[in-house]
Amino acid sequence: MATHALATTGTGSTTAATKKKIGSTLTLPAGGPWRIHNIWGQVVKVTTVPDEGTGGILHVDALTGDLTPDPAPGKYPLIGNQISESANAALSAVPLNLWRVNWEASGKAQLDLSYTAQLAITTASAVAAGIIFGDSVPEVRPLVFCDVVYTSWASASETAVGTITLAEKATRIVGILADLSKGDASTTAEQVLATIRLESQDIKLPPAQYPCARAFNASDGTAVGASSTPRCDFIPVDIPVVGGARIDVKVTSVISVTGNCDVAVYLAYE
Repeated sequence: MATHALATTGTGSTTAATKKKIGSTLTLPAGGPWRIHNIWGQVVKVTTVPDEGTGGILHVDALTGDLTPDPAPGKYPLIGNQISESANAALSAVPLNLWRVNWEASGKAQLDLSYTAQLAITTASAVAAGIIFGDSVPEVRPLVFCDVVYTSWASASETAVGTITLAEKATRIVGILADLSKGDASTTAEQVLATIRLESQDIKLPPAQYPCARAFNASDGTAVGASSTPRCDFIPVDIPVVGGARIDVKVTSVISVTGNCDVAVYLAYE
């Protein structure tokens, strides 16, 4: 078996300390048992209002009771972005919250991921979250070989990024990094938040929905200045492959944007 991943997107609450489910319930594939070894989340502002920040709690709730141990109370950090002091706010980057966990789940186990904002906000934040799992916990391995595909796009519909053809001697994919960016002019009230999906006709990959290494709050007014860039790391995975396998990469953003978003997806393998 290989490493797999499931993702969901949705919106948070405008009220402080109010728990709200993110998107749809996650259902693990049949089979198993599965080892859930990472959870992740990102939260961005949809409108950047002065003196309003994001961030709070990422909740994990096992619905069917077949996670061992049960993750309750299941409250993890969902770090967002600090306040803006001006109505003229630049597009600002937020980090990927990626946390190591260790739960065993049976096939068809179900999870809800929810978000509680610490503070009230005028417009509900956009949130993405997910789990990464497999038959074992991947080892962090050196990046021996690495390839990339990239594209620019504006639609909220799933968009093809490109196809990576692995070397004939490739045996396994060991790392994934999706670098989301904004290369064109930003438009007020357009956040940049996306997930990627891998598929292949040569090897079994699904489900394979992974996060991007960063996301961006919407800009506001006449955007001034530039944002700092959070640290970006490869997500360790263990995906057995056959030499020469072709991996198709696709991306989906939460909204359409006026100026293009950009993404570069790197696959490290050995």
